[in-house]
Amino acid sequence: MHEAKLGDRVRVQFVRVRNQENGATNSRAAKVREFTVGSRDVMPGLSLGVVGMVPGEQKRFTLQPSDAFGPVQPGLVKEIPRGNFPKRLTLRVGKRLTALSTWSGRRRHVRIVEIRPKSVVVDGNHALAGMVVELDVLLIPVDASADANRTEPQFDLGGER
Repeated sequence: MHEAKLGDRVRVQFVRVRNQENGATNSRAAKVREFTVGSRDVMPGLSLGVVGMVPGEQKRFTLQPSDAFGPVQPGLVKEIPRGNFPKRLTLRVGKRLTALSTWSGRRRHVRIVEIRPKSVVVDGNHALAGMVVELDVLLIPVDASADANRTEPQFDLGGER
């Protein structure tokens, strides 16, 4: 079997695993991504972590913030006047919004972290920024000639490890 190396086009199925206080493993929905090994198409820890894996191989990756969603960037936490929000919009802590920068014209996903009498504090960091992330990863063979409706290989997402 061919081991994945830098520059290879690969497909992986992965889930983010969150360890709970009691030590049990709680898995999220599986995602499938195709990318070039070593590219910036996915998190650096995932992109480089598959090097040496063979199709059908499963691994657990523990990614430090720099290899996952990056560190928390304090500059992405902004205080915005309440008047900048539509009056009909119900504001609550934890609500996710898409903000449009008047300066750059770029859209950014933000989360409301605090509601003050005259302003709203939003955080543009990814929800997992600054956190260690655990992923269960399965390398799936990429075969362009295979039937597009095939069933992807599955791996065990639950249970103790």
